[in-house]
Amino acid sequence: MGFWGIVRRVVIESDIVLLILDVRMPELSINKDLEDIIAQYNRRLILVFTKIDLVSHNYLDFVRHKYRDAFFVSGSRNIGINELKRDLLILAKRMKIKDPRIGVVGYPNIGKSAIINAIAKRARAKVSAKAGTTRGIQWIRVGDMKILDSPGVIPIIDDEVKLGILGSKNPEKLKNPERVASAIVKLFLDYDRSIFENYYSIKIDDIDLVFEEIAKKKGFLLKGGIIDERRAALAIIKDWQDGKLRL
Repeated sequence: MGFWGIVRRVVIESDIVLLILDVRMPELSINKDLEDIIAQYNRRLILVFTKIDLVSHNYLDFVRHKYRDAFFVSGSRNIGINELKRDLLILAKRMKIKDPRIGVVGYPNIGKSAIINAIAKRARAKVSAKAGTTRGIQWIRVGDMKILDSPGVIPIIDDEVKLGILGSKNPEKLKNPERVASAIVKLFLDYDRSIFENYYSIKIDDIDLVFEEIAKKKGFLLKGGIIDERRAALAIIKDWQDGKLRL
């Protein structure tokens, strides 16, 4: 059974489906194909934004205001998990479901397993920095709830830039890391360029020279003293995916 078949099975067998999203990129991490499947089977959909420990309070408030009915958590830091678990049980009671089955879906490496581990209070779902670690359905019993973890799925239409920013594709496997890194730089230019400038100790006067400036700062050179802009782009992507470079 392919990834989409497994995810469809998770949705069918669930009473409530948690769609896990990256708070740093709300619109990018929403998976329309997943939403369509959830709607097709008339399941209750709950949006859960994770990685809130990787953004500032001001940015978090900005996203909270836009998605008022969503939950905001950090699986790795165990923030907001108790509230999520409590409200899931309350919702199940209102739905008259005694032993609710909770499906967890989202992009690869979005943070699904970390949230499940935090809810279960023990490492039962495998967590990895590599995209695509979960390969099949895992059933995890948590008190009165049963949680179903699924592998991350990627809609065919999603391009490399989106997948790179979301961390759904490892930097080393990107065909054009410069495009992905440029999109990450633009996130900071649109929100607050000083965060990016302070992190790399550079001044952005010309966006086309960002990779060159970072490469010079870090000593990324090829033979003959040629600036290695690709290595600088990969460094930006890795810093972003690892949560070191934050909005």
